Amino acid sequence: MKKLLIVSSLLLLVSVAAMGQDKRLNSAPKAFRTFFATFKSAVERSDKTAVVGMAKFPFNYAYDAGDEGKYSRSQFVRHFSDIFGKNPRGFFDERNPAYHISDDGAIVIDTKDAAHLVFAKSGRTYKFSEYLVEP
Repeated sequence: MKKLLIVSSLLLLVSVAAMGQDKRLNSAPKAFRTFFATFKSAVERSDKTAVVGMAKFPFNYAYDAGDEGKYSRSQFVRHFSDIFGKNPRGFFDERNPAYHISDDGAIVIDTKDAAHLVFAKSGRTYKFSEYLVEP
């Protein structure tokens, strides 16, 4: 009886973990994949004007506990390298990153370095609305 309970508990944990796993970008809605390809290209070219045009302002950021707030357009441009690094060409290191849809319907891309890029639906397209880094 004890073994059955342990096995059942383990199976339940595995099922719950599998349900919570992120999906991959290639399974995201087509409109988002199209937007993200354009966004990624603009970031990799360091085209700040194009990226600003794809962002929502005020833009929310959180680099660490106590280091969070909102950027205006001009502040976003000044802090571009804080988000995308000194070499934005290397920022997106995965071809098919994990994503999930938040409770409010935003699409969240998870990076390997514990950063989350949040994209809010805006009409027929999306806007880069938040950059959050886990401690």
